[in-house]
Amino acid sequence: MLGTEDWPIAREVRLRALKDSPSAYISEYEDEVTVGEEGWRERFTRMRWVVARHDRRIVGTASSVRVAGRPAYERHIESVWVDPRYRRTGVLRAILWQLAAADPDVTEWRVWVLDTNTVAQEVYDRLGFFPTGERQPLPDGSGRREIRLRAGRPRDAGQLAVPTGEPGR
Repeated sequence: MLGTEDWPIAREVRLRALKDSPSAYISEYEDEVTVGEEGWRERFTRMRWVVARHDRRIVGTASSVRVAGRPAYERHIESVWVDPRYRRTGVLRAILWQLAAADPDVTEWRVWVLDTNTVAQEVYDRLGFFPTGERQPLPDGSGRREIRLRAGRPRDAGQLAVPTGEPGR
């Protein structure tokens, strides 16, 4: 889990993600590279950031945010990226486990995915996410759309579908 003082780490890995997989994100490298320290510190006031490392190299990241107007038992996952050399190795599952461990009262996790990003949709499906039926157009006027996925059930219905235990178990 990254702390506020780790904003340079979050920035660096976010920029790597945008360079590696630009079509997977709404944000663009050219816009994100201009966000300075103040902007990154502000992000840490509303988001939790996790990175995965292999040796000392960061090989994955994700953040979670509580969305205003949404139930307290729900968080949204954002800024997900895994280094291509580490995909399909459990990195994302471990990251999600860390986010869940940081918020044990959260029982429902949601994520918006571009409707054209079938690879991400398949990954989330393997992790127990399913479509909510919600769709939204991107605000950039490109005509692209996102679909919302969900894992877990509301607080009164049981446990979070993913992650369910420590990574590797």
